[in-house]
Amino acid sequence: ENKRLARVIAASMVGNVLEWFDFGVFAYFAPQVGNRFFPPTDSASALLNAFAVFGGAFFIRPLGGVIFGHIGDTYGRKRALTV
Repeated sequence: ENKRLARVIAASMVGNVLEWFDFGVFAYFAPQVGNRFFPPTDSASALLNAFAVFGGAFFIRPLGGVIFGHIGDTYGRKRALTV
């Protein structure tokens, strides 16, 4: 039982670290993302738009957890991961 709990905790930690790494990389490259995907006439506006996308992803994450958590609880983990 303790071995299984340790494995679950380790997997959760790895997933959390990878997700925060992803957010960190996006934040680091936000100026380049802003200049590539938004009108480059005003670099400050492009940067703010890039960070707005970043913020949207950050705040939508719990909604995805609720939806896919429900799917996983109802239909199983395999079904939730293949949706």
